[in-house]
Amino acid sequence: MSRVYCIGKFQFDSYEKYQEALDDIEKIRYISKKMDINEPGVAQRLYSLIREGKIIFKSVIGDDYLLYLSDMVAEDYKAISRTTFTGQITGKLKQLSPGQIAGAICMVGAVVCFLIFLGSEYHDQQKIRELEKIKDEQEISVASDWLSARFIEAMNGDDTEEEPVTAQTGTVENTIYGAELEQETVEKPQGPPILPEYQGLHEQNSDFAGWLTIPGTEIDYPVMQAVPESSDFYLTHNYDGQEDINGSIFLDSRNDYEQQDDNLIIYGHNMKSGMMFGGLKNYLDESYSLEHKMVTFNTIYEKAQYEIIAVCLSKVSQEGEEGIRYYDFINAGNEENFNHYLDYIKEMNIMSGDINASYGDRLLTLSTCNNYTEDGRLFLVAKKCSP
Repeated sequence: MSRVYCIGKFQFDSYEKYQEALDDIEKIRYISKKMDINEPGVAQRLYSLIREGKIIFKSVIGDDYLLYLSDMVAEDYKAISRTTFTGQITGKLKQLSPGQIAGAICMVGAVVCFLIFLGSEYHDQQKIRELEKIKDEQEISVASDWLSARFIEAMNGDDTEEEPVTAQTGTVENTIYGAELEQETVEKPQGPPILPEYQGLHEQNSDFAGWLTIPGTEIDYPVMQAVPESSDFYLTHNYDGQEDINGSIFLDSRNDYEQQDDNLIIYGHNMKSGMMFGGLKNYLDESYSLEHKMVTFNTIYEKAQYEIIAVCLSKVSQEGEEGIRYYDFINAGNEENFNHYLDYIKEMNIMSGDINASYGDRLLTLSTCNNYTEDGRLFLVAKKCSP
């Protein structure tokens, strides 16, 4: 009698099929750990990746997981179908008698005002959902690369040298997540490789420069960089290049983040909703500043941590006006110029305590508007932490 291998309700008549099922379970566990499929759009994205062959399962357990995802996607579509609020109001108005018209007009006016407010709120929430979708896709990309590298290492066994499971390129040659590719000679691109998790975003929009996150705050956004000829493009456009009142978080067009200038400057609107850099005003509270002093800014080439060392208030200088402009400090050139700029930061800083920085440190500046004075600016200065 042949041996039967069991995993829950599933049975396998060979060890090979049993092992493939175990591999699928490990993939599913890792994806479940990294992704919340109950979040809008996540199940759809995972389902598409599996159907496109970018994530491959080899057993009935994987097939069962795909069916589970398809049910989740169907539920998402059902949730989208709904009757609009304005349609309901229109139907009610048709039933009004002439004596109720005056009251109805007042009600309609109130409804219009409410809808304008609701539209603004919906736009902000839609923006947040789109950003969350981008993060989900980024996480899925990382999970796929990690799993691919891990399973390739397991398959190779002792025949290959052991290497850390960190993908150095955006694609991994394997027979698990897709067909085995034929070998071909490819010319290596100039410059450092793009981090795997950012390759997809950079392919969608080559202006994508990295990702900015301040733990414990709402600041968690992609960072764009337009060409100098249209340096203010992302003041009024989102990461997809579409017009958007919120704009985007964007890097100064003069900055070279590949070669790492002395000071990388990132701008964002001070939105009343709190989006973009609307939350930077909280740093005017020193206790808040101390509790949220760590910043993560990953360019498409490297990951880095920064520590906020100063919270400053300034204003845009008029043409011909003398003095240091923080938004023009890109590279010091020498120690004297750096120290001169550091003295300026100390003068503008509203926080107590010393500023610990010296020539050779890499700085990150986060800049937004502030109404403490005409053309006022609030900017945070952070120092890059040693690896």
